[in-house]
Amino acid sequence: MDALHTEGGSDREIAGFWRRLGAFAVDSILLGIVGWILGALFFDTFARMGAYAKLIGFAIALAYFGICNSRIGGGQTLGKRWLGVRVVDAHDQLLSLPRSVLRYAVLGIPFFANGLPLDPKLAMSTPLGYLLALVVFGGMFAIIYLYLFNRRTRQSLHDLAVGSYVERFDRAAQPVPFPVMWRGHIVVVALLAVIALSAPAVASRFAQTQTFAGILPLYQTLSTQPHVMTAQVVRGWSSFNGGKTTHSLQSSLWLDAPLTDDGAMAKRIAQLMAKADPNIANEDVVAVTLVYGYDMGIASGWKKHGYLFKPDELL
Repeated sequence: MDALHTEGGSDREIAGFWRRLGAFAVDSILLGIVGWILGALFFDTFARMGAYAKLIGFAIALAYFGICNSRIGGGQTLGKRWLGVRVVDAHDQLLSLPRSVLRYAVLGIPFFANGLPLDPKLAMSTPLGYLLALVVFGGMFAIIYLYLFNRRTRQSLHDLAVGSYVERFDRAAQPVPFPVMWRGHIVVVALLAVIALSAPAVASRFAQTQTFAGILPLYQTLSTQPHVMTAQVVRGWSSFNGGKTTHSLQSSLWLDAPLTDDGAMAKRIAQLMAKADPNIANEDVVAVTLVYGYDMGIASGWKKHGYLFKPDELL
């Protein structure tokens, strides 16, 4: 049993992993419903915003968790109320609004920043790329690791950042004195940060391999095409029941206009891919997926259309 002992007050039992996960799941569903409603009302607006639509989702989540988890909301989101838990500090006091907002910012930024469109050359060779890797990968790894393995205090990275705890508030169980967090977790988090910082260098070396030759120039070419906000290019292969292996060059293009049914555009993109790929002779299929939609972080909606071409049709 996990418990936090406070001087001059009643003992409080620390909320367990599954109870916290359940509360977060409830809150995520509620935010998802809000995001889905907004997406239905402003689909085209959000779609044209591209990655910036995540700023709206982040602002909504920041306001919800920041206010509800502070003393204004009694330290409880709707999910926490349902599961009987709340957020407090080490003195069993509710958090101030700025402290609660900071708490969620530490939790939310790594996940909302994940997937932001960034030129691969910038991501792999500039301080911005290393900073983003530390925040996104280091942050996510640390948050997940502490959630799973910090069983003494159940504090994750955002709790440690502001000195908060999530406690049981239903008083159903008898608490016991609670020890401090094992300091070895700090060492593990530091190692995860080092691993995250190495990601751009690893990606840079990986991009120079023969398998991915020509991918970066092709990405840059596709990213500059009309109506294309973001492009993704990969090489793939598939094999069914041990039969012949099919090799493919695949692209996904996120558009700023509802052009997913534009077959002529898809073929033009495929022709650019075939022309720019030095290894096109080794490919069996060129696949183009046109995507139009939004991702707010709390909800997303997409319209997609995939097109397949034989390289011989494009050269």
